Amino acid sequence: MPRALRFPALVYAALGLALWPVPLFGLLHVEASAVVAAAGFFVGGVSAAAAFRRGGGLRPVLRGQLLLLALPWALLTATLLWRPNCGYLAGLGFYLLFAPPSVLLGVALAYALTGTRLRRPGVALVLVGLVVAVGGVAFDLGLHPQFYTYSHVFGGVLGPIYDEELAVRPGLFAFRALTLLWAAFLVLFGRWTRLRGAPGAERRGVVRAGAAVAVVIALAYAFRVPLGMNTSAAQLARALPGRYDGGAFVIHYDPAAITEADLAWVADEHRFRYVQLRQKLGVEVEGPIHTYLYPDPGVRGRLTGSRETGVTPVWLATPQVHLLQDRFTAEHFGHELAHVFSRAFGAPPLRASPAVGLVEGLAVAVEPPDGLPSPAQQVAASLRLEESMGALDAGPAEAVAAALSPWGFWTGRGAVSYTTSGAFVGWLLDRYGAERLRAVYRTADFEGVYGVPASALAQAWEAELRRMPVSVEAESLAAWRFRQPSLFERRCPHWVPPAVRLAREAAEAEEAGRADEARRLYARAAENDPTYAPALAGWARRALADEAGPLEVAARLRAAVEAPAPSPVLFLALGDAYRLAGRDGLAAQAYGATITALPPWDDVSAAFVRLRQRLSPEALRTLLQAGPPEARAAAVERFLPAEPAAGYFTAALWLEAGDPARALALLERLPVEAVGSDAAVARALMAFRAEAADRARAYDRALRYARAAEADFRAAGEESRARRMADLAEKAAWMLRSGGA
Repeated sequence: MPRALRFPALVYAALGLALWPVPLFGLLHVEASAVVAAAGFFVGGVSAAAAFRRGGGLRPVLRGQLLLLALPWALLTATLLWRPNCGYLAGLGFYLLFAPPSVLLGVALAYALTGTRLRRPGVALVLVGLVVAVGGVAFDLGLHPQFYTYSHVFGGVLGPIYDEELAVRPGLFAFRALTLLWAAFLVLFGRWTRLRGAPGAERRGVVRAGAAVAVVIALAYAFRVPLGMNTSAAQLARALPGRYDGGAFVIHYDPAAITEADLAWVADEHRFRYVQLRQKLGVEVEGPIHTYLYPDPGVRGRLTGSRETGVTPVWLATPQVHLLQDRFTAEHFGHELAHVFSRAFGAPPLRASPAVGLVEGLAVAVEPPDGLPSPAQQVAASLRLEESMGALDAGPAEAVAAALSPWGFWTGRGAVSYTTSGAFVGWLLDRYGAERLRAVYRTADFEGVYGVPASALAQAWEAELRRMPVSVEAESLAAWRFRQPSLFERRCPHWVPPAVRLAREAAEAEEAGRADEARRLYARAAENDPTYAPALAGWARRALADEAGPLEVAARLRAAVEAPAPSPVLFLALGDAYRLAGRDGLAAQAYGATITALPPWDDVSAAFVRLRQRLSPEALRTLLQAGPPEARAAAVERFLPAEPAAGYFTAALWLEAGDPARALALLERLPVEAVGSDAAVARALMAFRAEAADRARAYDRALRYARAAEADFRAAGEESRARRMADLAEKAAWMLRSGGA
């Protein structure tokens, strides 16, 4: 190996070995490719600068630097021996897209700088690279409503860390092509500096070529939004042309994807949650809040780089929230709105806390109750669990201390980081008040605000948790949530298995009414992965609706439910198969197993399973039909009033279709005997009625139903569900006082 290449080779070898122990970076994929690209720009550029000063030619220097990229590629590929990489080919594509163009740009910049009279071109190259890398991120994320950034130095970051599926946008390829154009321009500039004293025609040819490349570069920047290299607010407004101006907030939406009734409910949620948070935190939000509702993950990923993760870019000048429309719930929106409010007391320039745990902990602490055990109850429950069943690796106090730092928060398990931080911040808010919380949020100086260090506060909080009584629901939820691996622990991060993709396509075809296509796609998904429950359950649903032999369907499902920890949807499908085959005893057993497999806090789903047993085979088969929810609702509604249980399924479908008034009117006509004498079912369905009244903006009835459900839940000792109903009643009462519907 030539002496000039030994140092970069050593750096690449050390880098590759250093990445090996880190699960997310120790395999060939987008993260490792970005690291190698950044190293290649600086190491390759500095090494090339030294070679050019010694008289090296452009072609041999560039060829040597590009060939060196085989070393980190080989080291990252070698990890396949002990670490699976399900997306290796995609990772190889990212590597080729990120690393060679960055190295080429670094060498081209070195060539240009060494053609000038700079005494230390290597130092200048490092400074230019840092300015380009940091400045690009600041420009992309600081001035645009986007959650991706593309870089000439390190390739790019494609979206939020919590998105399981990467949003690979056309703008990435356009930007890397722009990187190559910059490299060409720098090479031409370097050539021009080396032609002093050469014939004028040759220099003029270089100038003309450089001018042509510069024009193309300028045009690329001028059209950076249409090319997908940046996202503008105007582009979002065009993609989401619906606009609801509520004074303190503006909602941007797709008119074809949301009904007027659902939009009115979303607006009411904005009004109430704004007032609720203003009272809790004691601050106002300057300027209207812009909420962007995206109709599906594909549209959102194409526009912003984030497919599913809710994001609130507090650093932008305009307060804004970005959410998927079908994930707009009180607790989800309340979480993101809390981030908007925290801008008022966040530290400049990002308008956030220096401690990441406080940023997310605050949002978790003040988000509306979702009917599940609270964060404090979940953390307290984890103290009663074995380590293999969801106990924290460290005590709650240690977990909070780790979550305060960016590295500790983002590398830890998301459920642990969010829940422990939320429980701790909620304790601070309840015990010491909002004023101190705002102060510590801005500075992260716990001792200066509370008089004791964060560790002492966390230990006092943990001591209270150890005395807190916990429920079976809290233990079950903690055991499930705290075992979910982080992105750094996943077997194949960013990889969406073919079965998942096929089942997703099948569900879309099913809702569109393309039943045959859906059945084929579900079958392919189940063949690809026989253990993927949604695929097998979807295939069974389509087969039963098409009047296939229900016993044959049941035989295939029976083998699946004998696997360890079968999904509730498989038991449900098995119950449907037996019901349609006339084996009511076996159907009752399968439906009972469905309820047992459901998490203990999912009482509404359990109630609907019990109601399902009351449907006639004809009504059940109709319920399984493909098509949009409004068409299915109309079909199932034909079985009323002979089958009152069918009314609840019809109401649920009308809610899904965006017609809550029709759902509520139907629920209020259903006779009491539709639910029998099961008190748990009656409580769950009263809560369902309260939710429907809230969605229909019938706040007088929502208040009445929510208070009745709250009283029933409290009498049964179900405090988590009672808190959710109390929050709904509070909203209904406020809307009635403020002149709501």
